[in-house]
Amino acid sequence: MRARRTSTGHRVTRLVAVPGALWGAAMLLRPGEVTRLVCGGGPAPDSWIVRLLGARLVVQHVVTLVHPTRTVVLAGAGIDLLHASSMVLARGRWPGHARPIWVSGTTSVGSALVGVLSAPTAQR
Repeated sequence: MRARRTSTGHRVTRLVAVPGALWGAAMLLRPGEVTRLVCGGGPAPDSWIVRLLGARLVVQHVVTLVHPTRTVVLAGAGIDLLHASSMVLARGRWPGHARPIWVSGTTSVGSALVGVLSAPTAQR
């Protein structure tokens, strides 16, 4: 029974990682389109920043897809929370970029929450 529950937990974890990997790929490959979508005509961050954040998401979520353990998922959630915290500082530094900073920070908090809630249970 435990093996089945762990297997199901890994499937859920992988399913949850797919949207994050796809969003990261969009940021990495199409930064202009993503910033236009997110910024709604307001000031946009430089493309290299969007690509860098997209690469981080791709790596994080691909690692989760390949190795969907509780430790990996919770480490990813920690990275997401660290990023969200950095967005609080970024908001103070670049007030004109409030919308993309807010989107980036809130999606990171949401991703961290989903990661914590979907992390496979620890095996005994």
